[in-house]
Amino acid sequence: MHTSRLFVSLAGLTLLVAACNKSEAPPAQADQPAALPTQVPGQPQGAVAESIKPLAQKKFGQPVTETKTTALTDLTKEPAKFAEQTVRTEGVVSAVCKSMGCWMEIADTTGKAHIKMAGHSFFVPRDSSGHRAVIQGKVLTPEADKGVCGADDGCGQGGSAKMAQVNIEATGIEFID
Repeated sequence: MHTSRLFVSLAGLTLLVAACNKSEAPPAQADQPAALPTQVPGQPQGAVAESIKPLAQKKFGQPVTETKTTALTDLTKEPAKFAEQTVRTEGVVSAVCKSMGCWMEIADTTGKAHIKMAGHSFFVPRDSSGHRAVIQGKVLTPEADKGVCGADDGCGQGGSAKMAQVNIEATGIEFID
């Protein structure tokens, strides 16, 4: 009897660890054609926005109060220019922490940003990939970025934070679809 309970417990733990450490979306290849407007970045070819599940809640963290939107393209081209500044940007969610929802990545055809939730004070839905999001947060300097979520806080692999072109510590996120 104890052996079967132990087996079931170990099997469940193995599945949980495997899900947390599962690799997120592969990085975009430069030789791939530009995505169609309905293509979901980071999802298999043919995954379209209509196939994503609606979110019950759309706002997380503090309200997004910045009125000027900084294009993700600008942030990824010159992240040092925006370091330590609070910005508002938007993009399609291409990856999310499958353990807690404590980080996500947004992407467009020009680049991507790794977003961590400020101080783990809020989390986003783990199934929010494919949704369009507005993010307000502080652009991290490379030095401040050493503690990117997932690197040392037990959140699994931390997505592809090392491949992201800019890292942002979000204070507020709104899904706009």
